[in-house]
Amino acid sequence: MKAVVYQGPRDVAVTDVPDAEIERPTDVLVKVTTTNICGSDLHMYEGRTSFEKGRTFGHENMGEVVEVGQGVEKVKVGDRVVLPFNISCGFCKNCERGLTNYCLTTQPDPSAAGAAYGFAEMGPYGGGQA
Repeated sequence: MKAVVYQGPRDVAVTDVPDAEIERPTDVLVKVTTTNICGSDLHMYEGRTSFEKGRTFGHENMGEVVEVGQGVEKVKVGDRVVLPFNISCGFCKNCERGLTNYCLTTQPDPSAAGAAYGFAEMGPYGGGQA
């Protein structure tokens, strides 16, 4: 698939990247139909963060669910969804309290909380500008 990929400060390109796929039982695969450039993308675009070369931008997306993992209960194939800035599991103690921006399970760095699609220091997740 094509994606907006960070090449370095003030340098992005539309390049081919591997297709997304289900990796965990709680994953949902979404065909992105609409995406947005957020003002916070400018920090990465201008080189003021640790955003790595080769990563895909995009953390505000909409689309259609095309595949779900075996552990997914709340959405189904064909649903139209909005993907906000943060990623959350929905079942950790912070998510159950409504603090999904501080999800304890989606951030692989144990010293940090919270995760996002295509954003610096918010986990390894590819962005939705693809």
